[in-house]
Amino acid sequence: MNAQCPSLADHVVSKNWSDRTSRFQYIERCLDHYYKTPLNRELSPHETMFNEWYLEVGHSAVQVIVNAYLSSYVHRVNTVLDLPCGHGRVLRHLITLFPEARIHACDLDRSGVDFCRDVLGAAEAIYSNEELSDLQFSAQYDLIWIGSLFTHTSRPVMKRWLEHLSKYLSSTGIIVATIHGRWCEVVAQLHPYVNEQAWDGIVRDYRESGYGFRDYEQAENHEYIAGSYGVSLSRGSEIVKDIESIPGLRLYSYTERAWADHQDVIVLGRPAYDAAANG
Repeated sequence: MNAQCPSLADHVVSKNWSDRTSRFQYIERCLDHYYKTPLNRELSPHETMFNEWYLEVGHSAVQVIVNAYLSSYVHRVNTVLDLPCGHGRVLRHLITLFPEARIHACDLDRSGVDFCRDVLGAAEAIYSNEELSDLQFSAQYDLIWIGSLFTHTSRPVMKRWLEHLSKYLSSTGIIVATIHGRWCEVVAQLHPYVNEQAWDGIVRDYRESGYGFRDYEQAENHEYIAGSYGVSLSRGSEIVKDIESIPGLRLYSYTERAWADHQDVIVLGRPAYDAAANG
């Protein structure tokens, strides 16, 4: 061996490198806890999402979130917002994955929020507002999980709400959100999302502009929702354009069919794309 050959031991290794590698150890511990800890399987009597894939869909969210964490600069997940939490299809998994985090449950369905707090152990119950941008949160979140909300909103609403929620991100916090991407046009042929007339309008607008949306008819909607709520279909390229227009964020990833081999997943957050390099 050449005696003059330099060694890493002869140099100062940056703290930034050390911090980045410790993130792998942290998420490894989280996953170890998740797989060794029995999941709370108690179901709410008001749960409407239960089917044979219920637990599988929750587990898929864990996979999505771990991948999002690894793609980002989040160091530790200390605060989490699950919006909309429903009756805990995903939240029960988040509590097991991040046992030291404060997890906030938020939804228009108050019975679901109460169940997530009283039975599943969410640290805070937040009753949502039909206009989400009117709702103020009490924390800065390291992770905001938005499972199947923007699959039910118009494009202006999605953009407005994303911009509002981004104000409640920590300095390295991320939003992990799901949408109906191009695969869902295929899915709808076998499992319709909405009545035929509405779907025809959605697809027509989707093909013309990259985003289609129609409200549910009253019989298709939830009784606790009075305003606009329906089905959307969007091109990933259009979603990316909308995210690029929101200041202070960066796009970490866009993955088709990532959640339960169905909905697309987009990851965005801080620091901003044009922020100075850290370290």
